Amino acid sequence: MTLSVAEENYIKAIFDLANEGKVTTNTLAKSVRTKASSATDMIRRLSDKKLVNYVKYKGVTLTEEGQRVALKTLR
Repeated sequence: MTLSVAEENYIKAIFDLANEGKVTTNTLAKSVRTKASSATDMIRRLSDKKLVNYVKYKGVTLTEEGQRVALKTLR
């Protein structure tokens, strides 16, 4: 699966934020320095690729495949 640089950056940010606690759209947007609406759009795109699980108002988590991508990207 080929990911854009932006998608990889979001995956890395979600991975890092998950270690600190719950990952919300607002915390993710702040981490990647964008608007919450842009973060939501990217979360939906990553969800379509089965890399994240997103539940509105509950936050976002990486799927097993998302975790593999994050670890591969961080190395």
